Amino acid sequence: MSYARVVPVLRTPAGLDAFDYAVPDGLDLRIGDLVWVPFRKQKTPALVVELLKASPYAKQAKEVIGLYADIRFPEATVGLMRWLADWTFASQPAVLLAWLRGLPKRPETKSEIKKTAEKGSMSAFWIADPDTQLIEATKKAKGRVLIVTPWLASAKRLANHLPGSSLLLAEQADGTYFEQWTNWATSPKGILITTRVGSWLSPIAHEVMLHLPEQDDHKQDELTPRYDARRIAAWSAQHAGTVVQAFGVTPPLSSDEASPDIALPLEVRVRSPKGHSPIPSLQADVLNIIRDHEGPRIIVHGIRGKGARFVCRDCSWSPVCERCDFPLSDDGMRASCRRCGWTGEPPLSCLSCGGTDLGKSLPGIDRLKAAWQKYEADIPVEWRTLAIDEQEAALPEGCLVAVTDATLLCGVVEDIRRDERLVIGIRHLASRVAAAHGTLVLQTAEHEAVLIETCLTSDGERAFRERDRALRAEFGYPPAKRLVKAIIQGTTADAERWMSKMKVRINEAHGELRGPYQVEYRPKTRRSRWIVHAIFPMSIEQKRLTAIFKPFANEALLDLDPIAFFR
Repeated sequence: MSYARVVPVLRTPAGLDAFDYAVPDGLDLRIGDLVWVPFRKQKTPALVVELLKASPYAKQAKEVIGLYADIRFPEATVGLMRWLADWTFASQPAVLLAWLRGLPKRPETKSEIKKTAEKGSMSAFWIADPDTQLIEATKKAKGRVLIVTPWLASAKRLANHLPGSSLLLAEQADGTYFEQWTNWATSPKGILITTRVGSWLSPIAHEVMLHLPEQDDHKQDELTPRYDARRIAAWSAQHAGTVVQAFGVTPPLSSDEASPDIALPLEVRVRSPKGHSPIPSLQADVLNIIRDHEGPRIIVHGIRGKGARFVCRDCSWSPVCERCDFPLSDDGMRASCRRCGWTGEPPLSCLSCGGTDLGKSLPGIDRLKAAWQKYEADIPVEWRTLAIDEQEAALPEGCLVAVTDATLLCGVVEDIRRDERLVIGIRHLASRVAAAHGTLVLQTAEHEAVLIETCLTSDGERAFRERDRALRAEFGYPPAKRLVKAIIQGTTADAERWMSKMKVRINEAHGELRGPYQVEYRPKTRRSRWIVHAIFPMSIEQKRLTAIFKPFANEALLDLDPIAFFR
């Protein structure tokens, strides 16, 4: 009797990874096979990760029921699952479930996923028009091509330029999701476009095209497992013989590669109290530029609804979403969360000082639209917010894009990374406007004007990178140091207790602990959260890093490569 060690497609606690099953006579199993196994009172799909001649659980081992749709993954997929589970301190079944989702109970029979072992490689191209270059490289590629892009909107945009390609998206029903990835994976060639949800297919692809690698939305930063599509692509290049090509606009802060110049008609206008116009948030000189433009006009305003966040005029307190702790915005009769979509009754008073005037906020896009209809109704314009689906929608040829507040292009980010994200946001928008042969108008505060004006040139962006790296080095943060972020729920004492347990292990690795820092804006109905930073030399190896934290991973949420340091 032989045995198969399998990882079920179920969510299990960290550390509970695999189960042994007897292999019935006549069933030919290999590592990477997807099989049916009995689990408690039902059957579930599972992935074979090891074949054994004996098992310590032989007496109580149940038999494998049979193959699941005849799907056989390459062994590299098993290796990626194990690596990602270690990296994210999640169980292997939890990782597998995040990949495969709800598998059909009566699947159509598929064929083995075949891939010739080749020498993998990874290269990055920093260019002013990454979309066009990626599309051209995809058309020249052979075999199975996986395009990984940070956003749903950009995935759909790329699909429009690649006839015959397929989409794999988080919004798809489980049945459609299964058909899309299995049809591509079992075909000798084809193009599959996905977001981070499909990055696990990188070991199966002959070539991976990584779109805009500078964008942090490649990282799953909210749920477990917190994986990064960019790291999965890099792992596949090193271990699975995958050729990876990355196409972006702005090199990472740690890189010494040159960024491209982005040439386009650009107007940077500093906001001034004397620049009043009848359109809120739009200066008179910018309004004149919009009026004079003869092509399509787009106005981008980063605040949705009627107003920005609720802010107490007396003490600047701001209410937060009860579901995800994001500051709430004013939508007139409702309060809404721009992060998770929650809506509810607006607050009536400040919970900090008791004040009732919560109107200290910037006007939302609805107020701008109403004013435009009143004063400039004869001039057609398209309105867009900074929502990704609007921001990434196609730009018409020869358009003028006017941004009411360019500083909002950095998104919701902490001060330590604010300028970095702003430069990436400005350059990304500028590259898209330039590709459409358009004109870009940016309103901004005076202290940001020089950075915004210069970051579109190669020399200006390099100078920014050097300044920001020097500042990070001074404070001991990435890319000068390696940062591990821990989130502990409870009191200050709970956080300090966790730190005391970790102190000796971290000191032995020449690291240091900082914190705890309290997460702001937590509702009174939810437990407090504390951020603890563990700072290490950049030379520390991954194996040592995971070994330090693994024994205590169930006492905190851990992120070995955080994109948000204090949130």
